[in-house]
Amino acid sequence: MAFGRAQFQTPFGRSALRRATRLNPRNLPCPTCREPNRLTPADAAKSYQCDACADRDEGAFPGA
Repeated sequence: MAFGRAQFQTPFGRSALRRATRLNPRNLPCPTCREPNRLTPADAAKSYQCDACADRDEGAFPGA
């Protein structure tokens, strides 16, 4: 498994989502919006939601 920032989808961005890999595929729906293929098993294990839902809940907007 990758360590440090390399484990994240956007290593120097705002997303907390983990990078999709062969062993950690992005194949699970977001628990908030129910959109398919938004989370990896590592994201779901931490009870995360997709970036769009997180941005909306935090008052941020894409590109902000």
